[in-house]
Amino acid sequence: MFTVHELHGPARRSETLLCLHSSGSSGRQWDPMVAALSSRFSVVAPDLLGYGGAAPWPAGRPTSLDAEARALAPWLDDAGVHLLGHSYGGAVALQIALRWPDRVKSLTLYEPVRFALLCDPATAAAGEAIIGVGRQIGSQVLTCQEHGAAAQFVDYWSGAGTWQRLGARRQELLAARMPKVQAEFEALFGDPVPASAYRGLSMPVHLMGGSRSPLPARLVLDILAAQLPRATRTTLAGLGHMGPVEEPQRVLAAFGVLGSGKATLRAA
Repeated sequence: MFTVHELHGPARRSETLLCLHSSGSSGRQWDPMVAALSSRFSVVAPDLLGYGGAAPWPAGRPTSLDAEARALAPWLDDAGVHLLGHSYGGAVALQIALRWPDRVKSLTLYEPVRFALLCDPATAAAGEAIIGVGRQIGSQVLTCQEHGAAAQFVDYWSGAGTWQRLGARRQELLAARMPKVQAEFEALFGDPVPASAYRGLSMPVHLMGGSRSPLPARLVLDILAAQLPRATRTTLAGLGHMGPVEEPQRVLAAFGVLGSGKATLRAA
């Protein structure tokens, strides 16, 4: 069972936006975007498997992109939904679109980390590099070094020294989530979907990313942009992989939903 955060404006909107968070985070990641998003959509921000109020993820338990997608299937009504995903949440959003394309109206993805796409000679070095990072983090998790794993994870995505600047409470929370992060890395590395499969997605797709993001994340965007038939691409100068968390207003402006309006959050 997972927690769902339903974000509504003054009146319920007819269009649903399903927001999927990044690894190590939760549906609360989208809180700073509530007012702007709910001015146009009825917004649902679920916690992915293993987050929120769920029991701690056991070290070594696997997951898969299909399992993540199936857990979210109840939110895919016949009218279709819009999907907004960041990082691992973006990878899950793509899995939902691949499995149920008729229930997805559009995709807005900030650096969806489908790392298994980095398999041809031109991108293999970047693919091997991120696999190395993921496996180092995983090795620490599996040997009960969750804090070391979390420090490496945070500094890789947000820059050296970021971990040290976090408060103790935030560090503890991230360390506790690392077993799920390790499972997510393995799910991404084992992803069997070929690049050509994305050619069958006919919905509009807005691919977003930062100019400072690690190379593997930027190369995945390049590959997806070349395969998705209705893709547009936005690069935000000066932002990194954690742009939606660190500078949500800039990401909202690029998404095109900046606006006013009150919203409330209800956890279910």
